[in-house]
Amino acid sequence: MKTLPIVVTLSFLPILWSCQKAENTEQPQKETTAVESIQSMPDQNFEVDAEALLKDYKTWYGYHYRTIHLAQDFTGLDTDSSQLTKAAFLAKLATGNYIALKTKLKDGMPTYALYRSSKADPDRQRTIKNLVSYELKNTSWEGKEMPEFSFTDLEGKVYNKVKTKGKTLVLKCWFIGCVACVKEFPELNELVDEYRHNPDVQFVSLASDTKPQLESFIKKKPFKYAVVPEQDNFMINKLDIKMYPTHLVVDGSGTILKVVNGADDLKIFLEKQSIN
Repeated sequence: MKTLPIVVTLSFLPILWSCQKAENTEQPQKETTAVESIQSMPDQNFEVDAEALLKDYKTWYGYHYRTIHLAQDFTGLDTDSSQLTKAAFLAKLATGNYIALKTKLKDGMPTYALYRSSKADPDRQRTIKNLVSYELKNTSWEGKEMPEFSFTDLEGKVYNKVKTKGKTLVLKCWFIGCVACVKEFPELNELVDEYRHNPDVQFVSLASDTKPQLESFIKKKPFKYAVVPEQDNFMINKLDIKMYPTHLVVDGSGTILKVVNGADDLKIFLEKQSIN
């Protein structure tokens, strides 16, 4: 397997939900159900004992992983409860001096409040900085034009800007050795089924592995996305992908609307966009 350049070393993370190409890192165990309809989520206020969360790294990380979803839309509050833009919220969180707490859910939109940590934890600070850096990197792609592409999937079907014009293109970047990438196959297969009657939504995955490797693998692990082999060069040099899986939603004009690293965030974005 080829080794990608790694911008940040994540060896200090005891648990990690995504994969880097140079590593084969398994997701932490997480109990999940199908993404609840945004419209059906009841409004709630949450009381959080921040100091209890800060008692050790594992307690904080478990809360953050299950509760804080920076890729989604949210209302951000400063430590004095004044409202911040998402960019300003992320900028402060990126210092590593704060943690994020979920304080409210209203009309399907969470409110995250910054809390200044009173307990120094280098591992937690490094983790927060890295999590935010990936989100900022993903966000930087949004609104930009998708680089020129021509993909040929395992069935010989070609995808390019001309053929996908006017269609929503849902892309997944992955590789066989990424446990996190494969683990979300069933959830993504359900997503493809949900949109099977809409020919204007196309699900295409870019993999770094060869055609024979992928054909053999998919026989054991069925995946309903179109699968395009040997896309290392495009993912690394055109999209600058460092974490896997990475999902991109591209509109009919070729503009990147959203970049996320998990199926849950992808499903929620598609639902909010009313792409059905």
